[in-house]
Amino acid sequence: MLRSARRVLKDLRERRNIDAYVISLLSIVFAALTLVGDKVSDQFKWAVLLAGVGVLVHQITLPRGEGRLSDRALEDRTGFEQTPLKDRLRSSQEIWMFAPSGVNFLSDENCRAIGGTVLKRHNGIVKMVVLDLEATAALDIATRQLDNGLEYPLQSLGDSIRTTQGMMAAMASWQSPGSRQFKVFGYNPGFSLVAFNPLQRDGIIIVEIHGVSNTSTSGRMHLELTRKNAPQWYLYWLEQFDVIWHAAKPLPLPPAESALESGDRH
Repeated sequence: MLRSARRVLKDLRERRNIDAYVISLLSIVFAALTLVGDKVSDQFKWAVLLAGVGVLVHQITLPRGEGRLSDRALEDRTGFEQTPLKDRLRSSQEIWMFAPSGVNFLSDENCRAIGGTVLKRHNGIVKMVVLDLEATAALDIATRQLDNGLEYPLQSLGDSIRTTQGMMAAMASWQSPGSRQFKVFGYNPGFSLVAFNPLQRDGIIIVEIHGVSNTSTSGRMHLELTRKNAPQWYLYWLEQFDVIWHAAKPLPLPPAESALESGDRH
């Protein structure tokens, strides 16, 4: 009973199934009035009945995939890359990223694309977190999972993090109007996350699940979530990033001149 009440309250807060709840409430009220006497005319009874049938028919005609994860939302990295990053950035005001190294996302090309779109806007926001190189015990465990868990490893986690931090330092030095913040986190929670416009209604969150053994990094499971296809899990992953963000510490950045040199090398 309590679980049902919570579900109803959540639906009302998110403005879902309002028509069904209105009809249900009217039906209960009219049923109660009928019990205490003939206080409801047949005209109103038929109106409520027909409205209820109409709502049921409408629910039947809705696409089955609405509000559910489709096959398109469950892919590997190649599925995610079918939509070019530049297309996602074109309409993005804000980007969040958490990844152990972020080296694949923060490539030369992608960094320049972010600089030419999100960071070029006065209201642009970039918030990114990678693992902390100083958290040596956690880094050893993450290396065992991410490097040693690959059938064909090509990158060292530590070297990848250093490359990414060089990219972050270079981006921090750019004379761009957009806001950017870079942090480091103390351990690997087993996933990577990229979000585009996460606080907006059209937001997208892409989650990569690391697992313990993969042929390659591109073969890992990806979830592409929106407020429409998975409202509960969309909010869940928003909160996951929020916890990481507040627990992370700012990335120590070198002086602007050395940061620029580091960015030029990559």
